[in-house]
Amino acid sequence: MSASRRHDHAVGATLVRLRGLALVAAIGCLLAVGSSAAATVPDDVVNAVHGRVVGWARSSSDWFVVYLDRSGGDWCGMRGASWRIALVETKQLPVRVTADRPLTGAGCGNTLAWVRAGRFSDGKHPEAAFMLWSDPALGATTYIYRIGGEHLQLLATFGGDRVTLRRGTVTISFENRGRSAHGEIEDVYRFSGGKYTLVHRR
Repeated sequence: MSASRRHDHAVGATLVRLRGLALVAAIGCLLAVGSSAAATVPDDVVNAVHGRVVGWARSSSDWFVVYLDRSGGDWCGMRGASWRIALVETKQLPVRVTADRPLTGAGCGNTLAWVRAGRFSDGKHPEAAFMLWSDPALGATTYIYRIGGEHLQLLATFGGDRVTLRRGTVTISFENRGRSAHGEIEDVYRFSGGKYTLVHRR
């Protein structure tokens, strides 16, 4: 084998190893959350959802679940899959999914940062919120849903690197001004009249 062919072979082998490591890392990130789900979420809840549970939050007798509907392709094992959300009711047996809806297509670089349940908007209604990164370079989207019964009502979405939820307010911050739509470093929204309205930008 010539020196150039040996070099090409070595480069090819290195790329295969790197892709393998990236796949393991991507799956590891998902399983790190999924293994916690298995430890803290009832098996009946996990089994009720037809997919791979990645994040969750409990609200009374309901569980709000973010999941991948199937295994995907490419080096990350996610391309071609889809993100979905579901509401699982556990008060009455058998445990069952009462609401389920598609969210967005999945792909390499996606990361579910967090999922929370609370009464974020007006303090009266149960809600769930979560942050999903499309890619570190592209940014993340935070979703707030009103939940309960058989309903998943989207209240708002926010794009930003960090999101702080407080009763009636949402604060969005950016790593630098270049990552925001209007060159800002922070946006503050207040819930009023059934929706979130921008009240401060700097």
